[in-house]
Amino acid sequence: MVLKKPEISKEYVPEVAWEDFLPALHRIWEPGQHLSGIGATGGGKTTTLIQVEDGRRDVVAVLTKLRDPLFDELKKRGYKQVRSADEWPAKDWHPKVMIHIPSLGLDRASTESQAKGVQRILHEVWRRGDYDLYIDEIAELTDLLKLDVNLRVLYKEARSSGVSIVAGTQRASRVPLEMYSQPRFILFWRSSNREELKRLAEMNAADPELVRSVIPQLDRYEILVVDALEGELVRTRPPKLR
Repeated sequence: MVLKKPEISKEYVPEVAWEDFLPALHRIWEPGQHLSGIGATGGGKTTTLIQVEDGRRDVVAVLTKLRDPLFDELKKRGYKQVRSADEWPAKDWHPKVMIHIPSLGLDRASTESQAKGVQRILHEVWRRGDYDLYIDEIAELTDLLKLDVNLRVLYKEARSSGVSIVAGTQRASRVPLEMYSQPRFILFWRSSNREELKRLAEMNAADPELVRSVIPQLDRYEILVVDALEGELVRTRPPKLR
């Protein structure tokens, strides 16, 4: 089925240049406030979230793929690679860390071992506090590693520890509703998927119907930014990684 023609043009939402948007975001973004990025592969979601984190000081990136394509990009941006919580350095030495916890096989035991390693990182981020926890594809943790309960609790408890979850997904229907209801900021890429658009009802924003109407109209590399706290919406176009 084809979605009916939107009643509200995307032009209703103001467009802001990226070089103006990003500094403004960092000025108002407080510790403990979350940010979600929701969009299909190929739209620039990872590129955008990496650039968003460039302006944040203390970041922990969780990498779960055996040959994760984020390695080289994060290394260029000053992230220290470690393989477990035991190797995690103090902030004064390395404020930005990428922790690599891949599965060592395709069997259930390997997946369970990987889940335990990631679970320990989630707990350590919450215990230490005052970090951004960057998760490139949160569905890998909730759907494959079955850590949905851990993440749902962390979404609700993290604010008191100054932890901000910065998470992306291309599978919006397979992530916890907290990814919609808890963040202050949600970044949307173009989508016409009915199931994904239905989930907007779970978003903590003043006008989800306006958001639902604008998302299918976005250009490929254009994003809609929702500030749920202030009830504001803007459009912007992130550049390619440099």
